Amino acid sequence: MLPALSVAQLADVSTVRVDALAEKLGVKGLPNGARELEPGQSATMMLAEPRKLEPYGIKGMHEGARVTITCVGPNRLRVEADEMDPTPHSAKVTLRVQDNGSLVQAPERAPPPKPPM
Repeated sequence: MLPALSVAQLADVSTVRVDALAEKLGVKGLPNGARELEPGQSATMMLAEPRKLEPYGIKGMHEGARVTITCVGPNRLRVEADEMDPTPHSAKVTLRVQDNGSLVQAPERAPPPKPPM
């Protein structure tokens, strides 16, 4: 039996454990949902504890909101939350997994420059 990876161990690998993310972000996955995310993969979950998303920049969401987590690269996650009730609202943020396993808001990348004509 292999030991389970903690969020702290995610910094050196490209695969991200969904259960570790779910705990940190306050979301619940589906029983048959993805257990790991590799770059380019995503998992859709339900928000269970809205206050856990607030430190990462997603505020004003309510329990039951849909949350999609996409692994957009090594140690980079795109978290998008949206809900229809009580009013339509959506928010998104890019997070980076630090060497110590903590999640921090990553600066948005500037679009690539346009090639000269």
